[in-house]
Amino acid sequence: MEKHYSLLKAAGLLGVTTQTLRNWDNAGKLRTIRTPGNQRRVPESEIVRLSGGTVDITTENKQKPQRLTVEKQEKPVIPEEITEIPAINIKREDNFLLMCKDTAVYDIAQKAVLNEKLLPGCMLKNTMDYNQWVKTRYAEQTNFSAQNIIRNTFEKNNYDHIINTTRALSLSDSYWIKKHDEEVLFDEVSPYINFNQHANLFVSGKTDKKWLDSHTILKINAFREFEPYLLCEALGLKNVTEAQAAEEGMMLSNFTSPDLFYESMEQYGTTEEDPRDFMIEKYKEQAVALFVIDYLVENNDRHPDDYGFLRNSATGEYVLMAPYHNFDWAWSGDVIALPESALRGYKGYIHELCRWVIDIASDFEYGTIIERRASELLRE
Repeated sequence: MEKHYSLLKAAGLLGVTTQTLRNWDNAGKLRTIRTPGNQRRVPESEIVRLSGGTVDITTENKQKPQRLTVEKQEKPVIPEEITEIPAINIKREDNFLLMCKDTAVYDIAQKAVLNEKLLPGCMLKNTMDYNQWVKTRYAEQTNFSAQNIIRNTFEKNNYDHIINTTRALSLSDSYWIKKHDEEVLFDEVSPYINFNQHANLFVSGKTDKKWLDSHTILKINAFREFEPYLLCEALGLKNVTEAQAAEEGMMLSNFTSPDLFYESMEQYGTTEEDPRDFMIEKYKEQAVALFVIDYLVENNDRHPDDYGFLRNSATGEYVLMAPYHNFDWAWSGDVIALPESALRGYKGYIHELCRWVIDIASDFEYGTIIERRASELLRE
């Protein structure tokens, strides 16, 4: 009997997306069968035909779907000790500056604002002072990869020592600290340009994750989280982090750069009762779509540090809504109700998305859940 593959497995074997396979099927370029649950299945002979016989499918588990093997890349191993620490040996009497790239933003000792436009939003709004803000950058009691580096390098969780030694550098924004009279530039210390494992000290969240290089972060064992990204792709949503499955979990592309950095709603300093209302007012359907996807995939832990903005590191301007990322709590069995502002102002858009979702739900592993949640929203 001929073997049949799900769209996800077939797409991985052929090196294309699941949406491409749907398009081929609809255009008659791909022969599929339907299961009793109306899910598409691709016959083995079709995979052989489309690949020109180049895909080896002699065993079921020979190749996992859409998963790049991270070992094939230049994957840095977390060292037992980091030797090249850009230490600045902070002393209590020294004066230091908070920098955004090569612009001085804040005099830490004097508590003086030097460039208001480039301040972290929470400092500008006085919802956090400098000490509170800088501590949020440190991966204290969070993911294993960061804690492993902390233990091996710093011996104990002394966040002042860690922040000072690493200059508070991060791979999501352009903030760092230096002495008043120190002749050093951002390009000389930035992990964007001179990648090192210090970037992993500033990767927060409970799930284990680490930067492989300045372009790619690996979320370890995040297999269940991958399907929300496939759903966004199938719906044609553009504002989504590029995701790719890997043997160890899932890889996400860095959507920031030295010129355009990320600031979460938490770092922005929101004071709204429901910060999602603010995002909907500012970004309209683009924000509504994120919260609808959360509902459809039962991602019930969307906090203000999981969405936000991209800022211009030269002007401080809030340029764009940050791409959708972090579906850690997908398939939780529970949902967060959509904000009333979304239901009042964008009901037609929400229903359009949900009707589309129901049409394609059968192609997804969690399609039954997706369809049920979409039907709930259609009744709103």
